Amino acid sequence: MDPTELRTHLIQCSSKLRHRGPDWSGYKILPSPDNNTTLHHGIAHERLAIMDPESGSQPLVSQDGNVIVAANGEIYNYKELYAALSSPYTPSTGSDCEVILPLWDAHGASTDLPNKLRGMFCFILYDKKSDTYFICRDHIGKTPLYIGWGNDGSVYVGSEMKSLVGECTKFQNFPPGHCYTNRGERKGEFVRWYRPSWAPEMKPGLTPPTGVFQAVRKSLLIG
Repeated sequence: MDPTELRTHLIQCSSKLRHRGPDWSGYKILPSPDNNTTLHHGIAHERLAIMDPESGSQPLVSQDGNVIVAANGEIYNYKELYAALSSPYTPSTGSDCEVILPLWDAHGASTDLPNKLRGMFCFILYDKKSDTYFICRDHIGKTPLYIGWGNDGSVYVGSEMKSLVGECTKFQNFPPGHCYTNRGERKGEFVRWYRPSWAPEMKPGLTPPTGVFQAVRKSLLIG
């Protein structure tokens, strides 16, 4: 669809989530860099203003205008991350989520980026120059995130499933501790970035490990 139609469509989807963020509605329509008129991207954000109510509106945009990110949640260690950057960075806002922008410059679409973050978060980021989108959900899924696919190959993500209903022929819970991108060797796959020794590989549709299931069942019966 053309950019005007996409904007209308994006607003319709995002408006279903307005109760989650009544303080600000932000929309970005991003034309495909290869001039393919059918492959545009749209990012919307419904904001509940907690951190930096005055200047932390989203989607956030890098200082050169190349990278756009919409995030939900909180990055607890953002001050430490700014201090640890190899290249000095002056934030444009007081939003804790802005730290994702310089981390993208440093790490790109790799598991190194989310592994730097402490907090509860999910985000979608788009890099214009490389036509790359990168989606990520926090360690154990404290923030909600769903993903869906349309018959035309389009990909949707939203904080509530109802924003995807009617747009996607398939949708599911976005697995916690995973990321997803359209570039690289594992494009179009869920890639696990959070790998604690106590957590098994878990994705929607996989049978829970027998040992874990039995241990939980036993503890519930005893309790």
